[in-house]
Amino acid sequence: MDSDATGDGQHADAVRGPGMKFRVIASAAALAATVLTPLASHAEMITGNFATWAAATGTYATTTSTGLGDGFTPVGSFPLSDGTIVTFAGAADTVYVSGIDWIPFANGYTGDVVDSTTNSDTISFPATVSAFGFQVSPDLPLVPPEPDTISITLSDGTTDQFSGDYALGNTQFVGFYGGAGITSITISTVNASDFAVGDFVDVPEPVSMTLLITGVAGLGLVRRRVIR
Repeated sequence: MDSDATGDGQHADAVRGPGMKFRVIASAAALAATVLTPLASHAEMITGNFATWAAATGTYATTTSTGLGDGFTPVGSFPLSDGTIVTFAGAADTVYVSGIDWIPFANGYTGDVVDSTTNSDTISFPATVSAFGFQVSPDLPLVPPEPDTISITLSDGTTDQFSGDYALGNTQFVGFYGGAGITSITISTVNASDFAVGDFVDVPEPVSMTLLITGVAGLGLVRRRVIR
């Protein structure tokens, strides 16, 4: 009898174990679906207006220094002020300082800028970045202002264009917000042979993603306790 009782007890534990594991996994899946559904349904938006971008994102980080030094080339990668790493694809991208090596930005910005040295460049960043923007300064004559079209393409194929008359130093803000999984932004100009970008702003991680990571980690602790 004792042997049978022990066997039944072990069998009951074996049944409860997988059942509890299933409930933990189901809970994690439900949490992921609840958190990620708003992200999936909120498509990223490209804007050429900084006020619109700032209103949509709320709190954001601003970066004025690359930390690489004036004249550094090729730029490669550098951290934004919040630690987010951005990478420039251009083989000859060069760091200049607005107001010293590059004509002052019309919006008053006097920090580091990155000169593309060609009319197209791509900036890559982690998929956790939900919003990113910067000022673009086409390399055009001081006077008279010349027309140009700045094209923006995100890694998922979303694209937009901004046209205007630009003298050297005049800038166009470009940025996206509401992104989920965007990993790069490509900038190109039609008439300017190159351009500088600077005055970077970004939102490094959606609150929803933080909640998801925290929730799944908590479920993992519960699962370990159940197994023990």
